Amino acid sequence: MNSAYKKEIRYTLIFSALLLICGHLGLMFVAFPGLQNHMIFGFPSQYIIPITFGWLVLMAVVGIQAKLTNDLDDEIEALNAESSESIE
Repeated sequence: MNSAYKKEIRYTLIFSALLLICGHLGLMFVAFPGLQNHMIFGFPSQYIIPITFGWLVLMAVVGIQAKLTNDLDDEIEALNAESSESIE
């Protein structure tokens, strides 16, 4: 299997895990009630941490994912062009 396709699988698994963590961080406060009732910048921690990760950090993760996968698509496209030239 080509190394570019291995990278694609690795990126998919890593970013799937990161997106799940960022999107479901609020469940951590349900699982561990001792983390609740702390204040961060005047907001309760059980509200501000999931909102921050669900919006801001998620936006950064998706931006990084888009950049990496676009570069990977270019690499796969170049490899496919090389293989089609070698066949002809």
